[in-house]
Amino acid sequence: MKVGSFGSTHGIKGNIKIHTTGDALASVSLPLTCEIKLQDGSLKTISIQSITPNGNTLLAKIAGFDTPESLAPLRNAVILLPKDLLPEIPEDEVYVIDLIGLYAVTKLGGESLGYQIAQVMDNPAHPILCFHPIEENREPKEILVPFLHLYVGDWDKGKKQIEVRSWELWFEV
Repeated sequence: MKVGSFGSTHGIKGNIKIHTTGDALASVSLPLTCEIKLQDGSLKTISIQSITPNGNTLLAKIAGFDTPESLAPLRNAVILLPKDLLPEIPEDEVYVIDLIGLYAVTKLGGESLGYQIAQVMDNPAHPILCFHPIEENREPKEILVPFLHLYVGDWDKGKKQIEVRSWELWFEV
């Protein structure tokens, strides 16, 4: 699961900035061996030796990367953690990855609207839910809904449903 991404290097001692929206990296045990997805789409296993808060970012020291030049290929790489390393969350919260596969409904327990969450897109302001039709020939082929309380209600992972508010308006966008 994506927990952050690397930014620019920091200083001359081989530190790199991590941009993250959650606190998953703050609660893991170090050193942390994890995978990263590089800009070219390839995966690489790294070992994060230390993580230090630095304003709005974190600073990380990666084993085997001791200079700013050696860290350059890691810039903009996505940091991936297995779900079992993520912290437990309250019952009324959800990891966005868990929303994939839920069916759109206007009310929990109601009939499916014929669309299912196919992916959750990252966005600086908030995640975007990407709904695809269940039936192959249905239009539109994709509906993007901001994951905000204004547009999305409750969800039930057991019933595989998520409430979408003002569903009919998303066909006009």
